[in-house]
Parts: sequence; C-alpha cells; structure tokens
Amino acid sequence: MLRISGGVRSIPLVNSWYAHYFLISPLTFGLYCKNSHIPLLESFIEAPEEHRASILIPELRGGPFIDYDGPVDDISEFLKQTLKRCSAQIDFANAIEDAYKIVSAVAQGAGVAPVYPQIPESIRYYLEVSYDVNKSPILRFIEPLLYAAPISHQSLQTCRLEPVSTSERPFTLSTPQLSRPASSVDLMLPFAHPLWDRLYGGFEEETSIQSLCAPFINDQDLRDGSALQVLAGFVDEVPAEREASQEVRVRYFGHACVLIEGAGKSILIDPLVSYEGESEIEHFTFADLPEQIDYLLITHPHQDHIIIETLMRLRHKTRAVVVGRGGGGSMPDISLKLLFTDLGFHNVIELSEYSTIDFPGGSIVGAPFYGEHADFDIRSKLVYGVKIRDRTMLFFADSNPPAAEFYEPLRRMFPNPDCLFLGMECIGAPATWLYGPFLQKTLTRREDQTRRLDGCNAKTAMELWNYFNPARLYIYAMGAEPWLTHITSILYSEALPQFIEARTVESAIREAGGFSELLYGRMELCCER
Repeated sequence: MLRISGGVRSIPLVNSWYAHYFLISPLTFGLYCKNSHIPLLESFIEAPEEHRASILIPELRGGPFIDYDGPVDDISEFLKQTLKRCSAQIDFANAIEDAYKIVSAVAQGAGVAPVYPQIPESIRYYLEVSYDVNKSPILRFIEPLLYAAPISHQSLQTCRLEPVSTSERPFTLSTPQLSRPASSVDLMLPFAHPLWDRLYGGFEEETSIQSLCAPFINDQDLRDGSALQVLAGFVDEVPAEREASQEVRVRYFGHACVLIEGAGKSILIDPLVSYEGESEIEHFTFADLPEQIDYLLITHPHQDHIIIETLMRLRHKTRAVVVGRGGGGSMPDISLKLLFTDLGFHNVIELSEYSTIDFPGGSIVGAPFYGEHADFDIRSKLVYGVKIRDRTMLFFADSNPPAAEFYEPLRRMFPNPDCLFLGMECIGAPATWLYGPFLQKTLTRREDQTRRLDGCNAKTAMELWNYFNPARLYIYAMGAEPWLTHITSILYSEALPQFIEARTVESAIREAGGFSELLYGRMELCCER
C-alpha cells in the first residue's frame, strides 16, 4: 500500500486563504471575506510598501499585513476574482448586517412578527428573531440550512501539497496563497472528499497517485506535465501501524496536543501534529500515532486548536470526534458538530458540561471552559477530564476561570488528579483580531484591549494547582515550537510575559515540593504519583 508521504505538507485553502474554521462555515465565511479579506487586499493595493515594511517588525507579527513580494497587480487581480466568485457569500454578509440594523431599530420589546417581512428575503428563512431576558433582540441562524444553501462554498476549497522543509513557515492567516511553487501541486478537491482518506490512509500499489489526482488538477498544470511529475515523488509505503497500548502512556506532540493510550484505547487532544523533517528539534510526527484514534477531543474553537491541516490527515483513522455542545446559530459560536461533519467526519459527539462518555477501562468528562474568548457567549468549548485505567488527567487548555472554586464539581469528580495540563497564554490577542468581522457595533480601543483571548496568569495557575492538588502540573508550550509559526504570532522568547509567568509557576511549585514542567517539542510524560 502507498500513501502521501509523511514528508509532504497538505495545506488546506479556501479561496486561496489558509483554511480555518470560520472560513469553512457558510454562516461566517462571507463576513470574513467582506470584513477581513477584502479590506486587507484593498489596503495592500493602496500601500504595498507599508505592508512589506510592517511584516519585518516582530511586534507587528500577526497583524493585518499581507506578506507578498510579487507584483501588486497580482493582488488586484485576486481581489477582482474574489468579488466575482464570492459574490453570493458577500451578498449574504451584507444581508446579515442589514438584518441586524433592522432588528435593532424595530424590535424594541413588542412581538417580533412584524420584523420578519422587513428582513431581506435572501436571509429571512434562515433565522429566528427573539429577545433575551434584558429585552435585547437576538438573531439565531438555522445553521444546518446554510450548509445546503446556495452560499455553501465547498467549490472554493483546494489543497496544496508541498515538500516539507525546516524553513520557518510565514504567518499565513493574513496572506492569500497565490503563487504555487514549482515543487508543489494544487488539488481542487474539497476537504470532505473521500479520496483524501485513500491518499492518507493508503491505496493499492498498482494504482498511481497521478491517476487518482489528475481529475482534480487544473488543465494548465496537466498540460505542461509538471504537476504529475511532482506528484510521483510525493508517495511512500504505508508504515506498519500498531494498536493502542494496554498500559497507560502519555505523549506530548507540541502546543496543546497530547496523546493518551491505555486500556486498548487512544485519545488525542487538540491535534496539531508536525511533519517528518519539519524541525531540527526532536518531535513526534504522524508516524508516531497509533493505527486508530478512538476519541479526538477538541477543547475550543480557536485556529491553533482546530487545525484543518492536521485533521484532514487523521480522518481515516478517527473513530469519534468530541466537541462542546455550542449554542448554535451564533456567528462567534458556530456549531462544531456541523463543521466537522462538513469536513467529512462521520461520528461527531457533542458533549455537554459535566456529561460523560464511558468506555471499557475509562471515561471522558466535559467541564466548563471559562473565558479566553473575548467575553463572547461561546459554549462550544470544554475542559476535559480523562480517566483511563487507574490514571486521572485534566486538560484545561486555555480556560481562565474567575476563581478555582468555579471547578468544585470537577474536583469532586477528579480529586487529586495525576496530571493537570494548562495553557498560560496570559496576554492573548484583542477581541477584534479574531471576531472583528462579526461585530455589528464597533468596540472602543479600551473595550477591545480589555476583551482578550487570554489564558491563565501565574496567580490563577497557582490557585488551580492548590485547589486540585495534582501530582504533576504540565504547562503547554504556547506556540513556542518552530512548526507553529504559520498560525501563531508568537516568536519564542523567555522574555515574553507569558513565559515569565509560566516559569514563575514552574519554580514556585518545585520550591513547594511539587512537580511542574513547561512542555516543549517531543516529550514522553509521566502521569503517576
């Protein structure tokens, strides 16, 4: 059996932008296109040298600047094509904004029936108008209908296959991927297409990758033959895979990705897996995963925790995806079940807070995930407790509770856990960095700067450690690994506030006779007392 090599990157793109979850949902794509992508393109066309100068300033990394050194006319043409091929999605975004203005002006507390005729017909049948208990009007979108509506945009999905290198990957979220390197191949193949499972999971040796992929390569690349030649070098044999360990084994893959094995089951949390040959530091790769992922757990909807690039490569071996049960119908809080289903996963479990999934030899518990989402009402986020054989582990990700006592029910379920995993990105981006395209009222600078995507600081981390009394506290690397440069704006430095706070916790716990470690790269972890 052959497969796409572990030394080949698979870069998912939506309308040539690096794919993240808000570009997958038909509810949010148009708003991102209209309020983020198009203004970025227009800004670059107007002042390209300002963009090119800004991307060289480390403090501005991750900001609204396009990193493109080709002709400005390329961006102008791409903008023209975007306005044409995304016109339905842009019109839908305009209708959403019109609907909010209408509802705010008309729904003042009386019955909402007279509101519906005033809402644009293109959007009217995809939403419900209601009030909250403070008499503020609410729009709730019926998300399942949107995935089957004319604005559904799987046709804009492509994937670029390119050889892995140790070169730093540029930040991709603010720059469209226009020019295809000669060493790469673009496949016009939607992410949910079952062919991906064959390409990643294995196909018969008598079947060439060229014959499988040729129908999804554009005519020009086919005519000159270059794409098929490149593809020929992108395959290797499927390696021998192994079953999950019966004994408990815990491995850290980088960032917030942890693999737990035990009782014949495998659980992968927030999968972000690096490629073979991607870094000079030691790192686990896809080849280190077991034959089957029984449960793939997603803690929360941020683009460094829902990595479509990794997820596509895991789908063929994933038996169940577990996500938080979101409110549904809200732009910041899209349904993750619908999202993963649209990505081609067949078994997506929505877990509520303090609900449990039992399996032979263990269980998975969902618990509230507080804060870290710029104070928006986002419910599709969970802290996880995992019991496997005689081990107990808590995965807090970036949860930032007002006080440790908010987790009293979880402490009763997991007294004195063996391990507690925690993120300490205590600075975080402001609200508009991620959620700006959805805002219907402009935040003041003060409001924006105080509503952040921030995790625990040292004080909160120490409170959680004292409250739960874990045998071991593990702190995530917070984007420090070199294979994350394309999706995080962090350039690792011990002088950064978040790393100072993490080292403070690490030292304080060790001085108190406990165990704490800031994770990094490839690590085999001990999870016992």
